[in-house]
Amino acid sequence: RVKEKLTPILNLLTESCRAHRETRLYIRKHILPPLRDVSHRPEDGDTVKSRLVRLMTHLDTDLKHCAADLLFVLCKENVRRFVKYTGYGNAAGLLATRGLLGGQRAVSDAQYSSDSDSDTEEYRQMKDRINPVTGRVEAEQSNPMEGMTEEEKEEEAKRLIMLFNKLSRENIIQPMGMDEEGKLVPMAGLEEAKSESENEAESDK
Repeated sequence: RVKEKLTPILNLLTESCRAHRETRLYIRKHILPPLRDVSHRPEDGDTVKSRLVRLMTHLDTDLKHCAADLLFVLCKENVRRFVKYTGYGNAAGLLATRGLLGGQRAVSDAQYSSDSDSDTEEYRQMKDRINPVTGRVEAEQSNPMEGMTEEEKEEEAKRLIMLFNKLSRENIIQPMGMDEEGKLVPMAGLEEAKSESENEAESDK
């Protein structure tokens, strides 16, 4: 029922904001006001923005894409601005789908104005301390390597590599990388593509 009610509304708002600058400015004023409080995650709270950010990680694919698209358009399809308001962790799904994980500019038919996104004084003061993944200022964490010798650090690194290899072999996790288009693909596919391109280069000589 949530999907049936929300999806057409979100789609209508997205297309209206993409087509009309005045509509986008009005809706953005209510959904994405200038950032002032960065002590909480973007998805925490009862604001419209928080609820939309929560929908970006919803189990229903259509619903989460609709919510992400609306926020992306309100950010004028600017990757840096989108991550600023939603956190990289929440934004990663849409960015991966569109091949924008590397921070490339989105290719869009929409004509956006050149008005800038001015930062508030509160945001500028905290900007350097914001964790880009969570989108908030995190508490200071102690260095887990503190007090360890170089040999102990090396042993810990080897142990972690072995654990990752084991998880990968058992298909619990799958190492991913970005291809030339900025899209996430399995590392095995990247290695094959690299080998093919190297072989083609050798044959052209």
